[in-house]
Amino acid sequence: MIFGIWPGVVAADLVDFRPLDCPPEDPTATLAALRSLQGDAPAFYVRCYRHFGVGAQRGTATSRTPDRPGLYAGDGRLIDLVACYQSPAPDASGFAEFVRDAVRDVAEWGGGKVQVGEELNMPAPQDGGSPGCFDAVAAGIAAAFEERERLGVDVEIGVNSAGMADPAFWRRLADTVGVEHLEALDYIGLDAFPDVFHPIPHDRLAASVTYLLERFRSVTAESGVPESTPIHVTETGWPTGADRDEATQRIVLETVADAALDSGVGVTAYEFFGLRDGHSGAEWTSRFGLLRDDYTPKPAFHAVRDLIAGRSTS
Repeated sequence: MIFGIWPGVVAADLVDFRPLDCPPEDPTATLAALRSLQGDAPAFYVRCYRHFGVGAQRGTATSRTPDRPGLYAGDGRLIDLVACYQSPAPDASGFAEFVRDAVRDVAEWGGGKVQVGEELNMPAPQDGGSPGCFDAVAAGIAAAFEERERLGVDVEIGVNSAGMADPAFWRRLADTVGVEHLEALDYIGLDAFPDVFHPIPHDRLAASVTYLLERFRSVTAESGVPESTPIHVTETGWPTGADRDEATQRIVLETVADAALDSGVGVTAYEFFGLRDGHSGAEWTSRFGLLRDDYTPKPAFHAVRDLIAGRSTS
């Protein structure tokens, strides 16, 4: 099991992208927190986002977060670079070159993975709201494989979706990507936020997570993804706020992680969203962090550090 986390800061609400005056990213504090979370784990993903075009976000959020991923690479920390497709007009060839750049950069930073597209099954402001998104992601996947082979580098290639798996979406993605590339994917990712957008009684939370992952495996397998393809939980978290206390955040994150890791469906990577709040004085939608915006830890930070220490691949 390899764990990871997104350490960036977006100067906007993370759900509706309203601009916010967020404290800026502190690279020194960020690196210290990443080292603390990683502990003795031999590998740890640092998730980063890079946007092709402005698309639905209309420039309200930064195009790169964190801005300089290379600062956080090394000592077993691998970059998980998400190449988001946010073009306001169809541009498959342009996105393919964008993905090639991503593969080269991850290789230069010491290896890791490139996720082609972000939540293609979701409408704007995610990639599913951008014109030509399926063709662009298919072109990006092909370009990623070609660039990896050309360079001879160790960079994994994958795609992801969010929430409950939709057979129609995965069939369409499979038809667009093609069997050869679908079967060659190094992983399929799932962004999952149990009890965040749709409340779940906490005595049913573990069972809900198990069902979510079992359905993800079965739906993707029916679309042609080999059952041997690893599943990466690429985003998961639970924010704090007026009606969401920090003690409950710790409990929810522990419960969801234990259920996912024990699900038996082939989860080999688990990444939290995210390291610190965008703005700890704003609404819950900007408070997903294990740290407050001044980099002081919430109880969940220590719990996640212990989880990583106990369940990382040795």
